[in-house]
Amino acid sequence: MTLTDSQTVWQFFHEICQIPRPSKQEERMIEYLTRFAAAHNLPVRVDASGNVLITKPGNAPAIALQAHMDMVCEKTAESRHDFSKDPIETYIEDGWMRARGTTLGADDGVGVALALAALLSDTARAVEALFTVDEETGLTGAEAVEPGWLQASELINLDSEEDDELIIGCAGGCETSARYTLETSVPDAGSFAVRLEIKGLRGGHSGSDIHEHRANALQLLGRFIAGCRSQYPLRIAGFEGGRMHNAIPREANAVVVVPLGKKEQIRIDWNIYLAELEEAWQQDEPGLQAQLDSCPLPETVWSDALTAGVLEAVTTCPHGVQAWSRKLEGIVETSCNLASLKREDDLLLLVSSQRSCVEESLDALAFEVYEKWAATGATPAITGRYTPWPPRFDSPLIRRTCDTYRRLFGTDVSVKVIHAGLECGLLQQKYPRMEMLSMGPTLRDVHSPSERLKVDSVDKVWRLLQELIQ
Repeated sequence: MTLTDSQTVWQFFHEICQIPRPSKQEERMIEYLTRFAAAHNLPVRVDASGNVLITKPGNAPAIALQAHMDMVCEKTAESRHDFSKDPIETYIEDGWMRARGTTLGADDGVGVALALAALLSDTARAVEALFTVDEETGLTGAEAVEPGWLQASELINLDSEEDDELIIGCAGGCETSARYTLETSVPDAGSFAVRLEIKGLRGGHSGSDIHEHRANALQLLGRFIAGCRSQYPLRIAGFEGGRMHNAIPREANAVVVVPLGKKEQIRIDWNIYLAELEEAWQQDEPGLQAQLDSCPLPETVWSDALTAGVLEAVTTCPHGVQAWSRKLEGIVETSCNLASLKREDDLLLLVSSQRSCVEESLDALAFEVYEKWAATGATPAITGRYTPWPPRFDSPLIRRTCDTYRRLFGTDVSVKVIHAGLECGLLQQKYPRMEMLSMGPTLRDVHSPSERLKVDSVDKVWRLLQELIQ
């Protein structure tokens, strides 16, 4: 394999796209990785959580490469893709690889592919490739990695999204959720039902895209329903939106019931609201779509208390940037994402995620949401907390990588701290003396069906990685 040959990387990524790998369902990826190790006579270990460590022996000190196996499973409303069994259908357009109607899974399938290619490269240095599970729904794989599993003194995480950036620190985060008991009653006689839908929003990553003024479908729809309810009787029969705790909701829908005499009024209100949305979001959300349709009267509606409580929780939850860093210019310090609302049997589950590079701010924001939601009649919980990854600006690994990048490409690489979460923070706790950085090819709109991978950036990152593991 030559220095500039990324064909092997693409071959591995193609194979990975054929393997269903939702978070917490990585069994087929674990099997694929262990088969790879056996086929190339490489030592492999699998821990109790499913993390896989493949080692290429060498004469020089080891360097660790790390990527996660799972992917965010988002699709358009029209897509019939089944993430539990269907392969990702990819295509290339205008220099970008995309998927048809779904997330591409380059986050972090391309990182896995880069690490696999590195295990086959001709280098004297030993390579330890760590593949973790369940990064996207709580970083539980990285949290389960045992101290002493890795011998390397340096680690390169392959889960970043700009080919001209090195990431040396990131925010910590947690998830705040609320569970409501589903209390229902029969709708009043002479009621009228409509189905409301907002879709076509950009969505995106709740960390890296949270500052880009993207609309939240749950809040847009919730505010309309709450506004109508303040003017005339209204009950909710169903309300859901969003899918993942780490994605900004692109779609939401609801069925609401109003008195028959308000049949025309709710249509008028909807048209007025839609015009307001289009004016407010025409630049940032050009794909915004909204629809109101009559529908059969449902058998049950939520209780008045439940309707009021959920609307209060959805419409008042903090969403977006809460504070900018005072130490690092242009970096978000603290943010909140109202992520999803869905029914689970006889419960309603509302989920938000908080991020911050300051631990005290992270805890304060999570507790603020916790208290707000407790006051609406919910049973709240804070889970999945992970610590920030503090930057080490004087790291020899970072200096060497900057020098290598400049020699290869004739320009300086940007060194940044990001607001998205990376597994490095958890791994740094287990290996406090290990030097770490994160890099990767250029990705856009991850965690959404618009996710795309810049084709020529893969070769660029592969060249840099090959130099670093020499």
